[in-house]
Amino acid sequence: MVFLAFILFSAFLAGMFWLSTAPTEAVSLMLSYAAGLSMIFLPCTLPLVFIVVPLSMGHGYKKGLAIAALFGLGLSITLSFYGVAIALLGGWLGLTRATEWMFMLAGGAAFIFGLAELKLLKIRMPAYGGRTPKFIEEQGDYLKAFFLGLFLGNAGVGCPNPAFYVLLTYIATVGDVFQGWYLAFIHGIGRATPLLFLSILGILGVNATQSIVKRKLAVEKFIGWALAYIGAFIFMNGAFGHDWYVQSGIHGAWEKVVEITLGAKFGEIIEHTHVVKQSGFMTFGNYVLVFLFTVPLIWYFFKRRKEIASLPPETPPETVAAEKDRLRRFGVIAFIVILLSFFAFTQLFPKIVLPLVTKEPHSNNSR
Repeated sequence: MVFLAFILFSAFLAGMFWLSTAPTEAVSLMLSYAAGLSMIFLPCTLPLVFIVVPLSMGHGYKKGLAIAALFGLGLSITLSFYGVAIALLGGWLGLTRATEWMFMLAGGAAFIFGLAELKLLKIRMPAYGGRTPKFIEEQGDYLKAFFLGLFLGNAGVGCPNPAFYVLLTYIATVGDVFQGWYLAFIHGIGRATPLLFLSILGILGVNATQSIVKRKLAVEKFIGWALAYIGAFIFMNGAFGHDWYVQSGIHGAWEKVVEITLGAKFGEIIEHTHVVKQSGFMTFGNYVLVFLFTVPLIWYFFKRRKEIASLPPETPPETVAAEKDRLRRFGVIAFIVILLSFFAFTQLFPKIVLPLVTKEPHSNNSR
């Protein structure tokens, strides 16, 4: 049992390391699995820990492990159905339209959910609310765990991390039902891995859920900023298209960074240059991206300032001073991020990086 827990924890660490270093455009089984692993940190799926761990405790090692595994199996099956549905939708819309619509919908959803995690918007996040159908409650231990996994596999589908959005977009653009099924199923196994690991710890008498609860607020903020910023970028890929991605200079800059930091095997293997058709509309997209990057920072700053100003009079002065100091530091960081974003997306990438990695199409007057 201890050895199995070690294997699961090692798989979790390896998957998280891979997800943090590999380019997410390289969609594969490993990305599907690693994206599933990272879902444990999302507030929408975190409550599953407090369901499967107590469910598997108090039954002995073998039965407890079987209950946790059946819960993970049900979770994976439900997610595989989502993969099939997305693949069918992509096949119906067609390759180009599916790509654009999936990027816009996924990016827009990620951006909105990110703002909600930062408490800038009040949205009821799709999460487990503590109620299960009576039919499930009446089942035995094994069937109950399996059906709970099927039922709760829906938790977190509406607010996954950005890597899962990339996976869904890939499934839609390919439009292959079988590929959509097994990629989503592998993603479900990734989600179930940390749950199974925590269940084993619970069976062994180690309560690891308390440390997760203590870091819940920090995790929510991190996920919120990540969803907002990566969601904004994904949305832009759908709204302005892949040509904007190339013309913005971001594509070329990313390739160079990947090649320098991770080696050529992580970059695009075939050496190439990008041909870009200049378009005022696509150039305007860079300013839209800066706007989407700026809004959450300014909004969060003024919201926090209002919250600090409305603190009760009995609040200790040192607490108020600490909050104001923390807000000032955030303001400085936000100001720097806004300036760097404006310079990078309107000057550095399109005017300096882009000419280095692209070639202009020949005009009729060229000699």
